[in-house]
Amino acid sequence: MPADAHGTRVGGPLVVVGLVVSAGYAVAAAWTTPFTWGANLITAIPIAAVAIGAAVLWPARPDKPSALVRDGRARPRHPYLGWVVLLAAVVGWELAEYLWRGSRGAHPTLSSMVDAFDAHTVGKAVAFFAWLWLGAAIVRSGTPGRVRT
Repeated sequence: MPADAHGTRVGGPLVVVGLVVSAGYAVAAAWTTPFTWGANLITAIPIAAVAIGAAVLWPARPDKPSALVRDGRARPRHPYLGWVVLLAAVVGWELAEYLWRGSRGAHPTLSSMVDAFDAHTVGKAVAFFAWLWLGAAIVRSGTPGRVRT
């Protein structure tokens, strides 16, 4: 099996189980009504899991070898700069479109575009599934590499 950036094998039964469970969870989330207790709870559980996973699995102080990129170059001093810039761009877009005179149809915000996509159960399930795997990828990217046997 191919190895990922952490030296662990990609694939196998654990990934298949993760795909099936997260797909089922995404379908369950897609059937909830937004802003109800059920929807809030089914959304809060993955948020809490990612927060706990990041707090437990991410190293507080990486050792020198893991602080280097594979080719020996030092990692950037601000590894989250790209995320901060992306967040600032999204917030700026939302504010500009919200404050712009005219209808939301003429000047849609990013959230209204997402609302159009996830207005249908299938779109909502796909978006929730992608969101779950993005959270897992974020936690995994900060986890120190361990070779599994």
